[in-house]
Amino acid sequence: MKKKADTPKRSRRDGLLAVAITGAISLLIAIAVPVGCGMSLMGNYHRFIQDLGNSLTYAREHGTLEMSVDGEMRAGDLDQAEKLYRLISETGMGSPLSELPGGEPLSFTFGDGSALQVFPTTINETDGTTADGAIISYTRLDGHVFSYDTDKIAYQDILSRIGVSE
Repeated sequence: MKKKADTPKRSRRDGLLAVAITGAISLLIAIAVPVGCGMSLMGNYHRFIQDLGNSLTYAREHGTLEMSVDGEMRAGDLDQAEKLYRLISETGMGSPLSELPGGEPLSFTFGDGSALQVFPTTINETDGTTADGAIISYTRLDGHVFSYDTDKIAYQDILSRIGVSE
């Protein structure tokens, strides 16, 4: 008879244990998903920086850099491309984008199949204000595109800092 009396207590404890385990697993998933997405995004950004550096190296070694401003082809200037690379590296990543705007960007092609484009943009801030910014878009050798917008530096400031006049 003792066994019969213990059964309700055990099933109640088992039920509470199942609820606690389910809650703990749900909490872990809720934490892991955003952390995983953030780490993936940062990994993509660091790969972009590394690939852009490799493209610059290729263009330097092969003399294949080409530049376009507002649709007008100009002689590629490695100093300008390297200044842009440093500027992009220093300002860090902004918000990822899946679509690019129309218009003629500042564009560098490196001769290895990769290209870097910079577009002007206006960014709506969370406080309701707007800020001038830039869209950075890099096409890797395999055709994969990594794009983001940033309000850490405006398009006109980029042009000024790398010595490009429109």
